This record gives sequence, structure tokens and C-alpha cells, in this order.
Amino acid sequence: MAEGQPRITNAGTRAAAVYGLMIGALVLLYLWIRSYGDTLGAPGPVDSNVFGSAISRSNEGDLLHLLLALVVVIATARAMGWVFRSAKQPQVVGEILAGIVLGPSLLGRLAPGAEGYIFPAAVGPYLNVIAQVGVILYMFLVGLELDPALLRKRGHSTVAISHASIVLPFLLGATIALYLYPKLSTRDVPFTCFSLFLGVSMSVTAFPVLARILTDRGIHKTRMGAIALTCAAVDDVTAWCMLAFVVSVARAEAAGAVATIAMALGFIVLMIVVVRPAMARLSLLYGNRGRLTQGVMASVFIALLISASATELIGIHAVFGAFALGAVIPHDSGMAREMTDRLEDIVIVLLLPAFFAYTGLRTQIGLVNGSEQWMMCALIVAVASAGKFGGSAIAARITGLNWRDSTALGVLMNTRGLMELIVLNIGLEMNVISPTLFAMLVIMALVTTFATTPILHLITRRQGAELEPLSELGTFSPEPAVAPQPPNRVAPFPAPHPAPHSSPRPAQPPPRPMLVGTEHSAILVPVSNPEGVAVLIELALAATPHDAPPPRVLALVKTPSGGVRSGLREADQRVPPRSPALSAALDLALARGSIITPQAVWTTNPAADILAFASEPQIGWLLMGSHRAVFGSDFMGGVVREILDKARALPVHVAVVIHGGERPMDRVFAVVDRGTHGRAALDLALRVALQKKSGLHAVLVPEDGNAEDAELLDLIRDAGRALGRRLHTDVLSAPTAAQLARQTPGGLIVVATNLADKFGLSPDNRSDPKRCVVVVQGSESAPARIGARTIEHHRSAKP
Repeated sequence: MAEGQPRITNAGTRAAAVYGLMIGALVLLYLWIRSYGDTLGAPGPVDSNVFGSAISRSNEGDLLHLLLALVVVIATARAMGWVFRSAKQPQVVGEILAGIVLGPSLLGRLAPGAEGYIFPAAVGPYLNVIAQVGVILYMFLVGLELDPALLRKRGHSTVAISHASIVLPFLLGATIALYLYPKLSTRDVPFTCFSLFLGVSMSVTAFPVLARILTDRGIHKTRMGAIALTCAAVDDVTAWCMLAFVVSVARAEAAGAVATIAMALGFIVLMIVVVRPAMARLSLLYGNRGRLTQGVMASVFIALLISASATELIGIHAVFGAFALGAVIPHDSGMAREMTDRLEDIVIVLLLPAFFAYTGLRTQIGLVNGSEQWMMCALIVAVASAGKFGGSAIAARITGLNWRDSTALGVLMNTRGLMELIVLNIGLEMNVISPTLFAMLVIMALVTTFATTPILHLITRRQGAELEPLSELGTFSPEPAVAPQPPNRVAPFPAPHPAPHSSPRPAQPPPRPMLVGTEHSAILVPVSNPEGVAVLIELALAATPHDAPPPRVLALVKTPSGGVRSGLREADQRVPPRSPALSAALDLALARGSIITPQAVWTTNPAADILAFASEPQIGWLLMGSHRAVFGSDFMGGVVREILDKARALPVHVAVVIHGGERPMDRVFAVVDRGTHGRAALDLALRVALQKKSGLHAVLVPEDGNAEDAELLDLIRDAGRALGRRLHTDVLSAPTAAQLARQTPGGLIVVATNLADKFGLSPDNRSDPKRCVVVVQGSESAPARIGARTIEHHRSAKP
């Protein structure tokens, strides 16, 4: 570590030097571009309100038409979003296209009468108001999602990459403004405003869309993914600050621009010094109440409206105030999470589609006509892509990433999505860009966002499916935002705790050889349905010796698909999901005065995640139910069958409760043979009998019907040494389920899985519905004398 420290320092110094040169070059080059652009002329002003007949006039609204328009907009946006999500594309691309499809670019051309009926002139202004409210709430949610740790816990190199991905496209955008200004602008728009706005529009990265792509592909915790999230977060903050500056310049006179910027800086200071502590106290009030009350909601909404109104009055648009308020609310607080849960559905389902439709009504792709204008559009797409991709990839390579990760990072940073549309609509409302240029930039936003996923897939497929893990950040990022996690994207268990809120999770210990079935192994109990929790917890506690680790209860909650934003809190597991099954398990353990180790995790592949947890060196048993749960069907199929098949390669035993009854486990029956599964079944039954000090009835199934099976008899003698007279033995007289039921009348029956298959035992084939039936699959890679090891431990524990 001491040897690597100078290398980190040198890398930071080099990055700071490159960063300083980059900023200096940006200022000098832009001043040169501006001095030349001021000498250019442009055509006379034209009517900028050429957005289609649907919103060209503001008459009295028609509620019926507005409701009809919203119905059509929401249905089309959801349908096209589903299509694109099914095609592994960001859902927002389909929703943006839905707005364009409903506008004059397609519906207006194919069926102008239908467009005029759905979106009459009176609907436009009201649709605009709904759209603006939606954007304000959306930017508030984006601010809530922004994790300040991404900005604080990265080195200078990441900040340099982020700003390189802004500086280069900004300069390229300002440069092509020299070519576009005389052709697509008017002389009432100063070149300074035009070039600044075009540069900002080239520099935007859609943090929510990028984060969703990363989490959907499961690469948000690779080195490249972590850096991409950091760069996108820095990009968001920087780009919005730049846009605020551009808007203040465009809205104010030369002398007034300084006052606008000064008021904006004062607003930022007020938010940090006054509003941020107030929001922290409000989140504490939420924590004391345990829920988001109407009073707390009202306080947040009042602050949101005041903040948005303040920035609108200052002259930097209401969305900046909404974003700022969201950013100062504690990111990982329960209030932020519940606020997000309550707002995001109405924002994504109702309000954002209205914004997409309004944008689509303003987008007239038909205005881009002729080969020259289409060449301009292609130039805009090429410059935007080259600036973002080139700036990010080159800076990433210089600061230490390999070419594969640098290339993938450049592709990801070229994602624009909804954030770009917000910027473009602001520019169009201020008449800084013309409707024709607006259409070109919308096309650019769609093309760059659409291209991200397939190009990223191509890069990772050709250069290796697995990107460099976050744990190998080395000298590039000495302070990762989250602890390294195993590749299955779930975190290790927290310390044992009898309450719902356990202590912080420790780092995963290094692997060590596993000794299955010993007194030191813990029982892993995955749960998803509260109805089947009681018998699992009862059995796990009964099978756990006093000096062994407590049962580990793993609650699996399916990761929600879609969503307006990234869901990074859930993906990184900084906020665990709510699980009724885990709450039920904790209540049961508390009622019994026992301890369990609880954890709730998000999952998209429950079988893989359960097996990943079962592979941990502390786990010796996997106990699960076979009832019809969220993720599976029954004992013979679904997730349970997948786990049984794949667990054969692991040194861990699997017990499946195919029926959990109401009878006490005072009489334990074990149906065993001398094979691996039989030994494991006897081990589990011995655990329960020893802990509960109850009798154990061993029903023997000798191999080939040989009652003198010496190896099986030796196993039973070992059990007798621990249980004494509490051990009773019998031989199964007939290999049928009916005979098995007659010879096992107890409250708990443990059966080897090969014998259960042989007898045709199933959840639907039971004579006594009140008893608990457990089928055990032994580990093929476990040590040979498992039952004897449990017995020896019990004997050594006696005084």
C-alpha cells in the first residue's frame, strides 16, 4: 500500500494539471469563437411560434378534448415504452417517439383531421402547463436521486473525465455554431446566446437513463460503471449550472446578466446554508413518525414550489429550483425514498407523457427539408457523438482505464434522453433556437440515446462480457463509493440482530474451506411469502445448536421493472427493500426469544442469488419452502427445482419443507438409508431432536431390502450414543407412500430426497395435513460421516 501511494499522488497531480490546461484552453478557444461569431450575420426574425396548429393559439380550454388527449398520450407512451423496453432499449426512447408520432411529424401528415380533433388549439396551452409541472416534479426526483457520495468519494481523475466529456462537446458545439448561426438563427438572437446554448445542448448526459442502462445490464458496480455514474452525476450538476448561466445571459441585458448570476449564486448559498439543514430536520421528523404524513408532504411541496418560483423569478427557469431542492434533501433518508415511491408513478405515467406529447407537437421534422438541412442534422449528430464519446474515452484512457472500459464509458456518456429534451424546450421557449434547429436537436437526442445500448452490447460482447470489477479500482479511485460486492450483485449478511434494523453490513470475509454439517455452520432460510415463514423459522431455530451461528433469514424481493429513474438506492442496496416475510420472521423470533440474522435483498434472479448466498463459507444448510410463492410453483419445479439441481455441486445440504403443519415437533421421524441424502436427513433430524430433547424415530430403508445393512446400522448406533433411549428404530415394511404415512405418525417427518422420489411423496400426497414434512438433499461433496459429526459435537458439549 505504501508503494502504491506515490503512484496515486502522481496520478492526481497529473490529472489536476490536465484539468487546469483543459479549462484554460476552453476559455481561450471559446473567446476566439465568440469574437469571430459576432462578425457573422443572420436572416431577419421570423414568427417563432410555428409549432403546429395544435398549440399555435391559446383559446379557452375544452376539458373533454384535454382528457381525450391525455388518454391517447398515456396509452401511446406506455405501449411504445413497452415495445422499446422489450427490445432492450431505454423505455424513455419509446415514450419520446410516442410524442413525435402524435405530432405533426407523423399523425399530422397521415391523418391531419385526427390530430386536429385529439389536439385542438385550445388543448395546447393546458397541455403545456401539465408538461411543465411534470418536468418540475421530474427534476425534483432527479435531485432526490443524486447521490452526493458520487461527487465526494471519487478522485480528481473522475472529475477530469467528467469535465472532459463536457468541455470537448461544448467547444465543438460552439464551433459548429459558426456554420449554423447564419443558416438556422436570426439576427435578433445574439451569437453569444446561440453558441452557448448549442454548446450546452451538446454537453448534456442523461444521468437517469444512463443509470438505468447500467443497472439493467448489471454493470453498475464494475470499475467502468462506477466511473460512468460519477461522471454522469458531475455532468448533470455542471451542465445545469452552465445552462442556468446561458439562460441568465439570454434573458437579461448585458448589465442585468451579472445581477442574475449574483442572485443565482445567492440562491445556491441559501439552499446549502438554510434549506439543507431544514430538510435534514424534516427527515428526522419523518423518521420519528415512521411514515410520510400529509404535514411532511405539504412542507416538502411548499418548499418545492417556493424554490421553483424563486429560480423562475431570478431568471434561470423553475426546473433549477426543483432540482436544487431535491439535491439538498438527504439522499438515503426514508423520507426521500418514500417521497420517490409516491411521486414517481404519477410523474412517469401521467405527467411526463404530456411533456413528450407537447414536445412532439413542437417537433416538425418536416421543417428539415432538402439535402443541405439533412446534412446539417447529420453534422449535429456526428459532432455531438464525437464530442461526448471522444472527450470521455480519451480522458478515461489518459487517467488509467483500459481501451475497453474507456470505449464503453464514451458510449454511455453519449446518452442524452429526457434531460436533453428539457434543455431543448427551454431554448425553444426563449427563442434562442429555431423550430428547425429544435427538430434537428431532438433527432440528435433520439439517435444518441437509441444507439447506446446496442453499441455497448457490441463492445462488451467482442471484448469480453465481464468488465473490470469495482474491487479492482486500484490507483484510479482509492475511495470507492460502495464496498466491493460479489458478482451476483447482492451484499453479505449483516450481524445477527433480533430487530428489523440490523447493524451495518460488514465487508465480505475472505473465502475459507467449508466444513458442511459442523457445529459452526449456519442455516440459510430464504423467504418470500409471509404465509410459509412460521414453519421455516420454527424448524431453523430447532435445528440450530446453542453455540452455532443463528439462522440467516434472507428475504427476496423482486426488483421492480421500469421506473422513471435509476433505482440506484435499490441496486446498490443502500436502502434494503421492505419485506413482509422478513417482518414476520423477526416477529416470530422475537416472540420465541431467539435470534436470527435478517437481510432483505432485491433480486431479478432468485435462484442464482440464493445459491450465491448458500456458497458463503459460513452456510452449511439451505432450508426453504415449496409452497406456491412469488418466484416458484412447487417442490418439483420452478426455482426450488433449479436450486436443488445446482446445489449438488456445492458443499451444502438442502432441506425443502413440502408441507408445514400445525402439530408441534415433539415426535421426530427420519426416513433414511445409508446414502448421502439419508445421512443428511438423519443429521437434520438429530439436530432437532437434540435441541428439543424429544424422541427420534428412525425409519430405515435398507439397500435392496437387506435388513442387515451394516453401514446403515453403524450410522444408527452412532445416533443412539447421543440420544440413548430416545432413539427408536424401525424398518419400512413396504416402499409406498401409504405405508410410510402409517409408520411416521409424528409432527415432523424428515425424508431423504431419493426416498421421497421413490415413494412418490409430494405436497399433494399426504395423509395428515397438520404435520411438517421435510425432504432433504445431501451434498455430494460433503464429508462422509455427517450424522456422526453432529453426535460427536453433542457429546463434547455435555458437562
